[in-house]
Amino acid sequence: MSDSEFEYEEETSYVTFDMGTSITSDFVEQKARGCRIIGLEEGEPLLQLGGLTFEGKVDETIGTHLLFEIKEKVHDTKGLLPLLTSMRTDDDAPKQQKYSLDYVCSTENIIKMETVTIKPKVAKETKYVMGEEDDILFN
Repeated sequence: MSDSEFEYEEETSYVTFDMGTSITSDFVEQKARGCRIIGLEEGEPLLQLGGLTFEGKVDETIGTHLLFEIKEKVHDTKGLLPLLTSMRTDDDAPKQQKYSLDYVCSTENIIKMETVTIKPKVAKETKYVMGEEDDILFN
């Protein structure tokens, strides 16, 4: 066997979960390490996040969604420049952005999630009735 038979190509795909307004981003950040996803490749995923369960439906977007991370800019407080800028008046100071955006990834798929309630499966009760010939009948 040649080496080319064992070669494979790894492909990474990103998917956006649209959770709607049912949960906050703080809740997702707290529970993110304890989430479970099944059925993603079949197109009908189930997501368990904390004590909540969501059922999803895959929806392709018209364009590409670009995802960015919002970071707060850190201002250098050492040296001469911060000292000089602190001496300016509010009218003289140029407007500086407090946040920066860093590109994370892009995606073309969104999974719209809806909250569902999962009920335990209940076994049907079967009654055993003895017939005339001692046969067992199921009702």
